[in-house]
Amino acid sequence: MEDRLKNRVGQERADFDIYNVDADALWEGIAGELDKQKRLSPWKVYTRIAAAVVMAIGISWIVYEYNSNPYSDGFALHDLSPELAETEFFYSQQVAERMQLIKSTNSAIDPEVLDNLAILDSAYQELKLDLKDNAANEEVIDAMITNYRIKLQLLEQILMEIKEHDNELGDEISI
Repeated sequence: MEDRLKNRVGQERADFDIYNVDADALWEGIAGELDKQKRLSPWKVYTRIAAAVVMAIGISWIVYEYNSNPYSDGFALHDLSPELAETEFFYSQQVAERMQLIKSTNSAIDPEVLDNLAILDSAYQELKLDLKDNAANEEVIDAMITNYRIKLQLLEQILMEIKEHDNELGDEISI
C-alpha cells in the first residue's frame, strides 16, 4: 500500500507543484517582519512594572489583614472581661462534660435534637459577630449566656432520657 502511494505521488508530482515559490524571497520577508517587531517604549515598560508592584503590595496587604485579625469570627465572652471569661469557661466545660457523657453511652440521639444543638451553635456564632459589632451591648452578652444555659439544659434532658431508657431496660431484664 505504501509503495503504491509513493509511486502515485512520484508520478503526479508535477501536478502538485502548481505554484512557483521563491523560497529565498519568502524567508527574507519573514526575517524582515521579525526585525520590525514592536518595541515598547521605556515609559510603557516602567508603567507595567509599577502596576505589577502596586498589585503585589495590595494583595500582600489583603492577605496580611485577613490572617492577622484575631476577631474575624467575632468576639467571645473571654475577650471582654475576666468575669465573663470565668462564666464562659464554666459553661463551656459543663457542655463539654455533658457531651462526653452522652457520647460515652453510645445511645442513639434523635436527629431533631442534634439539629437543635447545631442551631444553638450557629446562633452562638452569630452572637459572637454581633458582639464584635457592639461589644458593650449587655443584651448580646446575656443572649450568649442564655445560649449556653439552653444548650446545657438540652444536654441534661438528653442524659435524663438516656438514664430513664437504661432503667427501663434494666427493669425488663430483671423480670
